[in-house]
Amino acid sequence: MECGNIVIRKIVNSDIASVQHFLLGQLQDLFSQDGQNAITDDVWGLAKLYIEPVRNQMWAAFSPEGTVIGTIAICEYNDRIAVLKGRYPGKTTAEIGRCYIEKALRRQGIGSRLLKEVEAFGYEKEYEIIYLHTHRFLPGGFHFWEKQGFGIVVEEQGDAQIVHMEKSVASK
Repeated sequence: MECGNIVIRKIVNSDIASVQHFLLGQLQDLFSQDGQNAITDDVWGLAKLYIEPVRNQMWAAFSPEGTVIGTIAICEYNDRIAVLKGRYPGKTTAEIGRCYIEKALRRQGIGSRLLKEVEAFGYEKEYEIIYLHTHRFLPGGFHFWEKQGFGIVVEEQGDAQIVHMEKSVASK
């Protein structure tokens, strides 16, 4: 599939079922360990979290046939992560999440195109920092974000291999 034939756009209510299906498949594939139900709350509330709030958004990449092949989301960071408590002042930091690309289509520029949408949106909404966390065990995840200019803030030890990263968008 040519990257140029892929359509990237903000999701709307009529996309929710297909985006949920895609996300649940990605989560099952990448996080197939026990106890992962807790990480799907936002998947079931896509409209409430990513469509309705004006400072949050989700994009999807669609194949020429209309199948979801990638996603990315941005939302206002809510100081929920213990190791980062107090680091980010209210309203100035956004969090990237749900960035997944269909396995067979990774490393073809789709993730970079999705990230450009997020960065433009973040700049437009006057966020100063974009935060994300990834896991070292995810295929290509950490290296992708590093290549996109994100720097490590905190790296947690343990089985989850969580790496917290950030990038400035204020100077875009």
